[in-house]
Amino acid sequence: MMDLNSLPLLSKIILVIGFTLGIFSVIIFLRYPIMLILMKYSPKYREFIKKNLAKKKSKKIVP
Repeated sequence: MMDLNSLPLLSKIILVIGFTLGIFSVIIFLRYPIMLILMKYSPKYREFIKKNLAKKKSKKIVP
């Protein structure tokens, strides 16, 4: 295994940026499946999503 302390600063920064981008891309890609799972197990979250969707629809209808 590689010792991270022996890497130069620029390499450490590139590694952190890479891992951060990877985590964000997974979160963005799995956003809807995570929402569906939360809606299935949490009635409060389901109501929250329904209210937000209703607000978005009403804003689209009335410009």
